[in-house]
Amino acid sequence: MKISSKLLNLIKNNNSFLVVGHVNPEGDSLGASLALALGLKKIGKKDICVLSKDAVPETLKFLPSSEIVRQKPPDREFDVVFIVDCNEVKRTGFEGFNASKTAIIDHHLLPADAAASEFYKSVSASLIDPNAAAAGLLVYKVLTALEIPIDKDIATNLYTAILTDTGGFRYSNASAEALKIASHLVEAGARPWDISKEVYESVPYKSMKLLGLSLSTLEKKDGIAWINTTKNMFSKTGATSEDSEDFVDFPRKVKDVKVAVFFRQDGGKSYKLSLRSKGNVDVQKIAKSFGGGGHIAAAGCKINGTLKEVQDKVFRAVRKAIKKQ
Repeated sequence: MKISSKLLNLIKNNNSFLVVGHVNPEGDSLGASLALALGLKKIGKKDICVLSKDAVPETLKFLPSSEIVRQKPPDREFDVVFIVDCNEVKRTGFEGFNASKTAIIDHHLLPADAAASEFYKSVSASLIDPNAAAAGLLVYKVLTALEIPIDKDIATNLYTAILTDTGGFRYSNASAEALKIASHLVEAGARPWDISKEVYESVPYKSMKLLGLSLSTLEKKDGIAWINTTKNMFSKTGATSEDSEDFVDFPRKVKDVKVAVFFRQDGGKSYKLSLRSKGNVDVQKIAKSFGGGGHIAAAGCKINGTLKEVQDKVFRAVRKAIKKQ
């Protein structure tokens, strides 16, 4: 995909940049945002702020320059706000940004009403490719189009972005292009084992205790496997929602399962859902029907109700999607 001159000129002709990812940041959102910020600094852009509504998770504090991430924007105007790894302001957790221009770098599908939206009409430039394995891959393309050298710190952030969004290069989006770029990043200084150890083998003890309780709820029926995490489990272990971010990967491992679901109780009658597909079931469409979104194989949403009410709604939608397949 060719990078538009409009996007490149937006970077070249402006001086101050706000870079923001989505709520509950993971490796792609943070890695891509930090890599973009570091790249901008390399071409002399000095006024850069990286923003995240939620704090950097413990498992991602190893990312170079992660300490610069702020949770509140500075009280001043920026020339450009870059929205990274999402394409809607509400997904960032903020109501808006004090910037004269807006740019998007993302690999999610645009909302159906995007063409008619005042927000999208106001976007100055964008790079949106739903076929890209990760937002980090798109940031890599922007930096190379600007002929910015990829140093070890940028490479580490981008490799982490691609590694996490491809599930350690196990998911169907682990394309030849993703592997080729990952190879370039290793040549530039990214260290696969060190990064994998931090991402996958530095799990807090409280998170493992929470996982044990959650796995005791594992059930399977009609091609669906699921687990639940309740407020009581969080209280027992002292864990937080951050400690359960990858729990959906465990029911996904069950043989012959087509869709995995993780139900996390966020309030008395509020559940955050993560959905994963192992086949051709489009879980993004399921999540979207409940006001969420994501990718074909990975999506999420929030639903209010008792656990039984929420599960009944979701399982009906999943069974219908499996039948269509």
